[in-house]
Amino acid sequence: MTEPLFDDGDGNTPLDEDEADGLRLSWVRTRRDLNEAERDNILEARRSIRSRTVDEILDDLWLRHLHKQMFGEVWAWAGRYRNTERNIGIDPTQIAGATRSLIEDCRSWLEHDPAEIAIARFHHRLVAIHPFPNGNGRHARAAADYLTAALGNGPLTWGAASGLEPAKLRARYLEALRTVDRDADNLENLISFMTS
Repeated sequence: MTEPLFDDGDGNTPLDEDEADGLRLSWVRTRRDLNEAERDNILEARRSIRSRTVDEILDDLWLRHLHKQMFGEVWAWAGRYRNTERNIGIDPTQIAGATRSLIEDCRSWLEHDPAEIAIARFHHRLVAIHPFPNGNGRHARAAADYLTAALGNGPLTWGAASGLEPAKLRARYLEALRTVDRDADNLENLISFMTS
């Protein structure tokens, strides 16, 4: 689509026509409107979702519920796994199984690795699965935040202390993810971003 609302040239996941039709808000006409609506929905979700235990967070249903809370006021499909192919992410028929495998792997990582490594792996792999039509990075960051809190660790900052403007901050985040894409054991840049 070439409509400004759904321009995919800025690194956002492009939506297909059916997904775009899931927009609940008739007043949203531009990317700026959409960003504002999603931001407001996310802020409300973050205020309303209370602390959880590790077992609650590492649950497929809870992860879908988190996405629905974050985006449900904006998108009709919020909280439902995508059923379309993407330029990033796995085959949609594999999402549910891959998410359950991620959850089990994360439980093991938490038993054997330092928490920051386990959380970075969890975050990266959730983004790589790309389970939802849109909002995957924001959802995976929120899930990592809740997991961090459940472990009793201080909050993740996601580059907030870097002083970078939003576009450069996003580029740094995407590069940290791509570094792990190339080498799954090279988590240093991602951990640094998550904690800076």
